[in-house]
Amino acid sequence: MAVIGVVGGSGGVGASSFAALVARVCPGTALVDLDVDGGGVDVLLGLEAAPGARWSGVRLAGGELDPQALRSGLVPWGGCAVLAADVDGLAPAAVTQAVEVAARGGPVVLDLPRRACAERAAAVALCDVVVIVVRADVAGLVAGHAVVGGLCPAGVPVGVVVRPGEVEAPDAARLVGGRLLGELPTVRGRRGLDLLRPPRRLQRLAAGVVSGADPAVAA
Repeated sequence: MAVIGVVGGSGGVGASSFAALVARVCPGTALVDLDVDGGGVDVLLGLEAAPGARWSGVRLAGGELDPQALRSGLVPWGGCAVLAADVDGLAPAAVTQAVEVAARGGPVVLDLPRRACAERAAAVALCDVVVIVVRADVAGLVAGHAVVGGLCPAGVPVGVVVRPGEVEAPDAARLVGGRLLGELPTVRGRRGLDLLRPPRRLQRLAAGVVSGADPAVAA
């Protein structure tokens, strides 16, 4: 099954929201939060009081963990399962084991940290594609290019989702160093995406990310 990483090229571009959207449009997907500095994806989704295991409650050391047991114990959100970060740090070995187990039960979307760290490297090594969300202005593209530069040694394909700005989307993707997947709308009057009622073109974009990474979904 597909493992899809999502990372922001800079702060405030909505990478965590896009990761959640990608997970939500494909039932049976697990959304795994690896950004321990981000405040918790369960908080972003309004699930902070919902029952289910977070990283602090997952015990992976020793033995084999059943994929369905892992998924059924996480926080449910729509048709997907959410593993939120509520700890100060993650062990790379735990990240590897959790992602590998989750991927045996269906597609996995990873909310990756922007900063280079051992747990991010462990996760990226398992990804079929890494999607970077960038702001199409000079500062955003410079920052996005730097993030991609830190991912390139892993040899993982990079897809680019662009927030519109002064640079056209195809040029923005080329400058960042990845394949253009699509554009996010400019949101006026509120912050971020409406994850419960996203526009259809965004649903198609998110679904295309999953199907492009996993031929079984496309079929």
